[in-house]
Amino acid sequence: MSAQFAERPCGPPERLRTSAEIRRALPEGMRSEFDKAIGNATLTERAHVLALWSGIAIEAADPSGDEQVRRFQEGRLEAHALEWYQEREGRSW
Repeated sequence: MSAQFAERPCGPPERLRTSAEIRRALPEGMRSEFDKAIGNATLTERAHVLALWSGIAIEAADPSGDEQVRRFQEGRLEAHALEWYQEREGRSW
C-alpha cells in the first residue's frame, strides 16, 4: 500500500475553512468579535458563522472592494453588462 495525500474537498483553495484559519486571517481588532460570534453559535449555526466570517476575513485582507463600492456610489466606476465583455473578447460564455 502506498501513502497518498488525501484529496482536498472541492472549493477554492483560498477559502478559509476552520475557525483557527479564519481567526488568524482576521485583523487583530476583529478577532474578539469573531470569538464571541463563534462562541455563541449553536452547532447548527456554526457552519453559517464560519462561512460568514471567512468572507469577512477575505474582504478585510483586500480592502479594495470598499473603494470600488464608493466609486460605484459616486458614479465613477466603469461597469458593463456581461455581454459587453463577451463582445470585447469575441466569445460567449
